[in-house]
Amino acid sequence: MEQYLPLILSAVGGTVLGPIISKLTGGSGTGGIVGGIIGGLGAHFGLDAAGVQVLGDAAAGATSPMNIINSLLEGGVGGGVLGVVAGMLMKNKG
Repeated sequence: MEQYLPLILSAVGGTVLGPIISKLTGGSGTGGIVGGIIGGLGAHFGLDAAGVQVLGDAAAGATSPMNIINSLLEGGVGGGVLGVVAGMLMKNKG
């Protein structure tokens, strides 16, 4: 289960920040949620492939507090960016 924890936390971070930022910029909340989840996972995989660790230590394990915060933040940033894009695309024209 420990191997999936960073993915789950990245998706949660994107799910929380995606709709908030999307609504603040005038997009839809649903698009923000969808974009947040996808963007959070995409940011996690992209930063992992690039070898970027913003906070924490990769050797400490996924359950260390700094690695949990790192996963939430990278998911939040990726989810926020893609949440704005998806929220604007799914914006109601009514």
